[in-house]
Amino acid sequence: MATVPRTGCVAGVFDLFHVGHVDVLERARQFCDRLVVAVLSDEWALDAWGARPFVPQLERAQIVEHLRCVDEVVAVDAVLADRLTGVLRVQTVFAASAADGVLGVAELAGLPAGLITVLPAGRRSRSPILRAAIDQRQSRSSVA
Repeated sequence: MATVPRTGCVAGVFDLFHVGHVDVLERARQFCDRLVVAVLSDEWALDAWGARPFVPQLERAQIVEHLRCVDEVVAVDAVLADRLTGVLRVQTVFAASAADGVLGVAELAGLPAGLITVLPAGRRSRSPILRAAIDQRQSRSSVA
């Protein structure tokens, strides 16, 4: 009997792409046979962070789709359980702990808890310029 490939999903903005994003995506891929990445829209980021991403959604999606660990990239305005489990046939949505721009458990609160798998945090970028931009955006989002 053939087994059905397990499909997982990571959702995030993936702005200012860095080594922490790579870590999360590679870890997620270890737990599934097929990895779908949902790249959230500029409007989603504006609502959540109070600012648009530095890199437009199309470019962020193109960056992510070139990673070996990623099987499919979809551009989305929201993370909806029906679309993930129905259209994309996702069995697991990976939540990241402390990964800049990758959704964590709190941001996935609308999904059934049994659908979510939490991954450990990845590395943080050591670039002082990149860290300053990320930290500035995060300080704005805590106010928004």
